Amino acid sequence: MTDSGGFLAIARIALGMALALAIPMAVAAIAARLLRRVMFPDYSEDPLVTALAKLLGIAAGILLIYARLDWRYFDLHQLFVPESPWNLTLWQFLGERVNPLNYGIGTLIDYPSGHPADNSFFLLLAVVAALALAAIAAPFLFWPVAMARRAALYSIVLAGFTAYLTIYVVCLLLWSLYLLNFWTFALAGVMFQYYRMRAKHAWHR
Repeated sequence: MTDSGGFLAIARIALGMALALAIPMAVAAIAARLLRRVMFPDYSEDPLVTALAKLLGIAAGILLIYARLDWRYFDLHQLFVPESPWNLTLWQFLGERVNPLNYGIGTLIDYPSGHPADNSFFLLLAVVAALALAAIAAPFLFWPVAMARRAALYSIVLAGFTAYLTIYVVCLLLWSLYLLNFWTFALAGVMFQYYRMRAKHAWHR
């Protein structure tokens, strides 16, 4: 590979990573702005209600990843080889790995038929169901019924955004690990700091 060819390859990877990073940041910013506009102010002031919604989203995202991607996607021995399932272009990554249409409810319906004895799946499913009940019920502890119903709906929407961001971040971490090897951990540190600051300031604007 010539010097110019190597530079172009590095530039292509850097541009792809920048675009892939920008997408979850944009989704998080848009989701926070939309939710702040439609929610009543007291919703964001209750840490139990919002924490349950976010925990539900994280758990649901993990469950969908578990049902959608098999062990080969997480095997470090296969991660760095040319045949790695993470050897993808940016458009393949966006169109296949993190396409929200690939993580619908059908994923959860189809999985048990092919893996009837997978106790881990059913345990995760039970955790998600319990968190869903808790997230929906929690608003009724703090607000009148009419407001609690709205808050429960907000919690489901917040959980949905969080589930997709969980899927995206996990897939982005593995894809970037294939592309950048151990530089990925520096990238993960930047993302963690960003989302930590977003979580700190999102509800105080």
